[in-house]
Amino acid sequence: MRLCRFQDPAVFDELAEAWIDLLRRSSVDAPFLRPGWLRIWWEHFGEGELHLLTFEEDGRLIGLAPLRRIARDGYRVLETFGEEVTDYLDLPAQSGREGEIAHGLLAWLLSPGAPEWDLLILWNIREDSPFYPVWPNLASAYSLTVQVEPLTVCPVLQLPATWEAYLQMLDGKDRHELRRKMRRVESLENIRWYILREEGPDIEEAIEAFLDLMAASSPEKADFLSERMRAFFRRVIRYGLREGWTRLSFIEIEGEKAATYLDFDYGDRIWLYNAGFHPRFAGLSPGVVLLAYLIRHAIEQGKRVFDFLRGDEPYKFRFGAREVPLYRIVISRVGEGSASAPL
Repeated sequence: MRLCRFQDPAVFDELAEAWIDLLRRSSVDAPFLRPGWLRIWWEHFGEGELHLLTFEEDGRLIGLAPLRRIARDGYRVLETFGEEVTDYLDLPAQSGREGEIAHGLLAWLLSPGAPEWDLLILWNIREDSPFYPVWPNLASAYSLTVQVEPLTVCPVLQLPATWEAYLQMLDGKDRHELRRKMRRVESLENIRWYILREEGPDIEEAIEAFLDLMAASSPEKADFLSERMRAFFRRVIRYGLREGWTRLSFIEIEGEKAATYLDFDYGDRIWLYNAGFHPRFAGLSPGVVLLAYLIRHAIEQGKRVFDFLRGDEPYKFRFGAREVPLYRIVISRVGEGSASAPL
């Protein structure tokens, strides 16, 4: 196995084809791990030094470790990056070879050629990731300390074969409320919902409408959507539209956009990334109704999973989702009894 290190961000484009091929052979394929997503994040938020490691065998990529080194709270930190806007992070690796890649990474980090570091932080690792059980034992074998810290959950809905079967999965009260809200909106004369998934003459207006509705949803989202964050969203939406897996959906009431979702139609699942709604229509619960339409559409497409992504908001569980824990794994060479890693 051959390891190479790259520090020029041009590597995201140079390795794109091999990188995407590796993701298809991995167990952690996700939109957030695609080279374009991480490249755009780096161009908008990247600080510190890029250290992108590749693992090759017989000229073929079998593993990747996209890391950055940054100083934080007196520590020299190596970490996966993008955690604040990237729900799942992991190391892309050929399925079944995760242990070898983890071993190769730690061996290299302890070699003379590695950059100086105190902490290796692996953000947003799913409990069902094949890497999750690897790190504690491996770190111990290298005389490193490890902390496995719960961050949050990603509620996930396993989809049945039909819409009626899905409704029967819900708690009786939740099923009744969902049907009631759908009937109330559908009784209006001028409503429509639709999905945009291609670049076209209306897409610029749609992106801005999505961002405006997202900001209108709550003061917290308005604060989150700084100009830099808006610019990031514009670019990743266009990127995903060009690649064919990003979607913007809207429900219009009386000709006005009342609610919206940004999601990803990727692999066997729909990944629900973010949302917005107009407070003027709050009494009609347009976000709930649009989400029901998206779940029904996913079932009709034959999708297996509807992934609500990061966050334990109660509405996700009313739609039948179940928790998948998300962790931060901190590997330390600074010794037992040292201060906890910085958040």
